[in-house]
Amino acid sequence: MQYNTFPLIEAFYITNRPMFIKRMTFRSGTVWDAEDIVQEAFARALKYAKSLEPERLGNWFNTILNNTFHDHMNEARGYSQEDDELEEESVSCVGYPSRVMKEIYELIGTKSEVQMEVLNLHIFEDYSASDIAKISPYSYAQVHQIITRFRNELKTLYKE
Repeated sequence: MQYNTFPLIEAFYITNRPMFIKRMTFRSGTVWDAEDIVQEAFARALKYAKSLEPERLGNWFNTILNNTFHDHMNEARGYSQEDDELEEESVSCVGYPSRVMKEIYELIGTKSEVQMEVLNLHIFEDYSASDIAKISPYSYAQVHQIITRFRNELKTLYKE
């Protein structure tokens, strides 16, 4: 069942924005950085709203906020993820017929909880590795590795 999560996120924003600004000001060092971090985190929350389970809103958003903080601070230090994002295009799974997709779904069900979460977001929600890293507690490298290994497993099984 798909929920309209935008009003839920909006209410969460109105209620909690000042607290998040204060927390991020302490962590980032300036109120301007804090405002940028919080605003970007809520933008990401709206972008990835379809992955939200409403009963887990607080934890889900805190993960996004922390990932946004780390991305912001890395960017301020001169680290850019653009190279990683260019590389990830080669990871996406090829479209398979519905019979094969059923088998793929069953194969995902045999994986660990972390792998299942990542693969479901990637294959069935069509999120890229960098998108998954932004909304989950897993690093880009970890997500990328899970997707790559699964794709290689599919190539072996289906002899592309």
